[in-house]
Parts: sequence; C-alpha cells; structure tokens
Amino acid sequence: MPGHFSQKILNALGGGHSNRDPPDQHLPGRGLVHEDERPLSSPPNGGTYPRLARLSDGSILSSFTRFPDGQRALCVARSTDNGQSFELLSEVTRAAGDVDNMFLVEAAPGVVLAAFRNHDMGPNGPTHFRITVCRSMDSGRTWRFASQAAEKKPPFGIWEPFMRVGRHGEVQLTYSQEFAPDNQCTMLVVSQDQGSTWTPPVCLHGDNDPLRDGMNGIAKTIDNGREALVMVFETTRYGPFNIEALISYDDGATWQNRHEVFRPRRGHNAGSPQISSFADGSLVVAFMTDEDSSQVEWVKHAAIKVVFAGPPHNGQIQWGTPSVVSPASSFWPGVMALDHHTALVTYDRGGPLAKTISWQPR
Repeated sequence: MPGHFSQKILNALGGGHSNRDPPDQHLPGRGLVHEDERPLSSPPNGGTYPRLARLSDGSILSSFTRFPDGQRALCVARSTDNGQSFELLSEVTRAAGDVDNMFLVEAAPGVVLAAFRNHDMGPNGPTHFRITVCRSMDSGRTWRFASQAAEKKPPFGIWEPFMRVGRHGEVQLTYSQEFAPDNQCTMLVVSQDQGSTWTPPVCLHGDNDPLRDGMNGIAKTIDNGREALVMVFETTRYGPFNIEALISYDDGATWQNRHEVFRPRRGHNAGSPQISSFADGSLVVAFMTDEDSSQVEWVKHAAIKVVFAGPPHNGQIQWGTPSVVSPASSFWPGVMALDHHTALVTYDRGGPLAKTISWQPR
C-alpha cells in the first residue's frame, strides 16, 4: 500500500472525488446510456475481450477472443453501417497457448496492426511472455506475423497491449509489465515502420511505486486549447482495484497529474478501464466494477459502468458519477467514438456485445 505522502499528492491533484459525490452539476454536459444492445459479430457465437477500431474507409473492426476446440482464436468482425451490425471477417491467429488481449489500430490506410499477448504455457504456468504484432495490408481480411513488440522470460509477465497513432504517424504501443508482486507499470514501445520494429521499452510512470497499474487506455483531448492525452488504468492504491488517470502534453512521451477517476465502496473492485473523447474534448471512461454485489470474487459479479467528464482544465479533470451500461456479470469493456457525440461501449456478457452512449453538451 502507498504511504501517506502518495495519498496527499493524490488529494492535491483532485483525487478526492468518489462515486459518493453529489450529482454531476459540474459537468459541461450530460451523458446518456442507450438501450440498443447489439452483437459484435454474426453469428454471435460467444467471445470475450471485445475491442473496436475505426478504419479510414469508414468501416469499423471489432476484435475478440473465442475458444474453439480447446484452443484460443483471435477473431475480427467488420461493420459497414457505423457499428449497427457486424459480420465475421477473419482470424488473426489461433493457438493452444495463452493468446488473448487483442487490440487493433490502423497504422496507415488499409494497414491494420493487431497486438496481443502470446505466452508459452508449461505445467507450472507461463514459460515465455510476448506481446506479438500481426499485420494486415487489406483492412483486416488477411494477416501475417510482423514482430514481437516485447518479450521476456518469467517470473514477471507482460500483457494488455493498447495502440494509438502518434502525432507524426508513428505507432505507440503501451502494455503492462510486472516488476514485483506489488509493482506493475505501463510500458511504451514505438514503431516507425508500421509494426516491423520497435524501440526498447520505457516505463511511463510509477516504476518505484508499490502499485499494480494495468489495462491502460488513452484518448486525445484539449486542455484550454492545448493538445492533451488522458490515460486511464486500474491500480491497487486501496488493496482492491480502483481507477486512476494521467495526463500528457507531449503526445504521450511523459505523463503527469495523476488522479482518481473512480473508487468503489470499500473492499470492492473497479478495473479494466478504457477511455474515449467527444468533439468538445469531454471524456468517457468505461470500466467493470463489483461494487453493487454482496460478493467479492473479482472478476466475477461485475457490471459495466461509465463515468463522464468535461475536458481537462489546467491539468484538472472532474469526473462524474457512474451509470450502468450492462448488468452483472459483464466483463472487459472497451469504448470507441462513433461520431462527435456518440460512442460505442463494448463488453462480454455471454459473448461480445455493445451499446451506444451519447454526450449532450449544455
């Protein structure tokens, strides 16, 4: 657990906000959850860890893990009607090992990268850890191996890749790496050649903190006219998981202004966050939490919720109170903007599903 000094810093950055605060009069708009659930693939034959990627041709790719014949298959489906419906398109890979946590990004028109954990398993657990990248040159229809973005031997693992395209067209890949049982950090590797090679990994924050930061997501926004990124992640400040955030003003090279996004009631968890932004710079974070359950057996009994916020103001973000998107038990949410004020929240509840949320500025 962190010391009093860490908590003082958190409070000074506005981290005292919790889900017990009054209604969201401070927000510059109103967030709504719509009851328009739809599957992320057809046929909807199950799958977990759903994520979305918008392509330059206007289509949307969904990705998720399925479990055929005792193996794991990383699958891709495609929508050409702005996320109303999805048809199964391709399979990136399948393996008997531990392949999961797939995330897609379009690196250039028609060039799509898929990053995922790809671990060799032995009788006593993982024997080799990898973040593998495959590449499609035809908008996700066919795939070939591109590179290992990161890899290492046990005992400590790597997982949960996230990708974005930086200001100069480079691909930034962030992932979680353990350094000790009570220390996990967000790492960054960068590719200038559409995923063929990667820079050595750099720890972005907290390399000496006794906290397990993980499952990061990043969204672009504006702070008083200044370009900014907001990163969200789960962490272990109170023992169980809660959600915190950092802000970057240099396109993801350095991060600051760590603060709390959401803390569940004592003894409960909130984790697996992802973030997206709207046209006015307002933000939404989707996450899973078991705070409404009488049982704590993480990750069971979790619902998917969202919290909204206005844009950062001088490094400060005021997060709202949570709204339920999908009841328990639901897992591994993602979120992606569909247009200027609508986003699609994804989750697994017996298969990959999604609902729209919208933001109405005041």
